Amino acid sequence: MLTLFTRCARRRVLLSLLLLATAQGAWGQGPWYVGVQGGTSFGQGTFRSITEHGAHLGAQGGLNAGYRFNRFLSLELGAQYGAQNQDPLDCCRYWMSEAEVRYMSPVLDETGWYYRDLSTATQWGKAYLQANIDLLSLVTRPDCRWSLNVSPQISAVTTKTALVAPDRELLHPRQWHFGYGGQASVGFQISKTIGAALYGGITCLTGERFDNIPIHAHKSNLLWDAGVKLQFGL
Repeated sequence: MLTLFTRCARRRVLLSLLLLATAQGAWGQGPWYVGVQGGTSFGQGTFRSITEHGAHLGAQGGLNAGYRFNRFLSLELGAQYGAQNQDPLDCCRYWMSEAEVRYMSPVLDETGWYYRDLSTATQWGKAYLQANIDLLSLVTRPDCRWSLNVSPQISAVTTKTALVAPDRELLHPRQWHFGYGGQASVGFQISKTIGAALYGGITCLTGERFDNIPIHAHKSNLLWDAGVKLQFGL
């Protein structure tokens, strides 16, 4: 009899917690929110923002809006714009002609440059959809202000890159990519309507290389971003 009573009590507690999580957002918030974000940006193709000689810190920012189903799960739409530069790695000891063909050494009667003398400058824009899954909500009290989100993401990405040579810039046409990847973030609810988070994300790009450098050995085609988010409950 006591065992049966205990089981019923547990079921009622679990059901009450489930209904409470479904009915309200994180820390008493309403379900809808809007946000702003900003930080740094990196690119990784044949040329990269981070090389043996240091890092080019790009910049990016954006807007987002979302809906919280409960503390555990929210769905978010957003748009970002960013820009950064990329340099060659030391292992890329090639020579590129004016027609952007890669060679092992300079070609007679052709204009060109060694990779070590080149860089690329990229501007990009992204529209994304992501699901935010708060892992801390599984092990903390409902009124906990902290969050730890993992956020799988899909996106439409446009990139435009210029090849920067010692004596000129070669502009490439705008490209479009399907992007896939995700974000991870650590957040803190400052008040009932304002939250902040530190985040980092990666977007893998399909299609042509965003840096337009001929493919050889290095097969990466992705963007990184990291920064701060501010979110405002509605």
